[in-house]
Amino acid sequence: MAPLIAPIRAVLFDMDGLLIDSEGIYTRVVNEMLAPYGKQQTWAIKANLMGKPERAATLTLLSSLWPSPNSTPQNEEVADDCPFSIDTFLADRNHVLEAAFRSVPAMPGAQRLVTHLAKHNVPICVATGSKRKNYDIKTNNLPAIFAPFGKRIVCGDDPRLKRGKPFPDIFLLAAREGLLEEQQTSDRLGKDWTDGIRMYGEEHDAGGLAGGEAQVLVFEDAKPGVAAAKAAGMHVVWVPDPNLRALYPAEELGASQTIDSLLDFDPTAWGLPPFDDDDDDDDRA
Repeated sequence: MAPLIAPIRAVLFDMDGLLIDSEGIYTRVVNEMLAPYGKQQTWAIKANLMGKPERAATLTLLSSLWPSPNSTPQNEEVADDCPFSIDTFLADRNHVLEAAFRSVPAMPGAQRLVTHLAKHNVPICVATGSKRKNYDIKTNNLPAIFAPFGKRIVCGDDPRLKRGKPFPDIFLLAAREGLLEEQQTSDRLGKDWTDGIRMYGEEHDAGGLAGGEAQVLVFEDAKPGVAAAKAAGMHVVWVPDPNLRALYPAEELGASQTIDSLLDFDPTAWGLPPFDDDDDDDDRA
């Protein structure tokens, strides 16, 4: 049994690059689009757009490759010679991506962890920057991983969200409302659960945390996602792609724990039930 880091009552999961191996698909398709212009989405660029809503991520990408003289990290602008607008880039990219997403594979350890938490009645919810349409496409062939979440899904195009990662809103929404989408989970967390999770939205930033956010554990693979979880006052396990980890070999980005794979996660470090001897390990390959 691992030393206790913090006691956790609920768990939130990012999806792309964390539960499913979709980031490689994104990279391949994007670089095929950029190749005719002699451009490439490097991991140094990708690190700053992973997890963001697609329009914000595309702005980061295009402004990195075709920066306007007036562009700054706080106010990204694209030069006039960029051959794409955000809309044309996304239309071309998404047309190719949709077919690839229908057979996206699971990440090692994803099925084992989700199944284990569900079996032990640990409240879980997906909090992904993907649009709901893309979520449905990506998850359709992976029911063993996503069926245990039931209705507890928050996507990036949820109308209640006005800001994407690295802002904390998606995780606050998932904790306050997403986890409670099913009565059984709501009963386990209790009627006072939402009192301990601050409200999402810019207008609530100044009010600070409500005190219960640290009972929530977030799994993330991306820099903006880690930042969003920390801004929400939650604990976060960072599971970076090796290429991303190589950019930050001595940094933890403020994460409570960093692991190479979901297979390395020990639930007892978070006060959660230990893996059972008969837990499915088919996704260890």
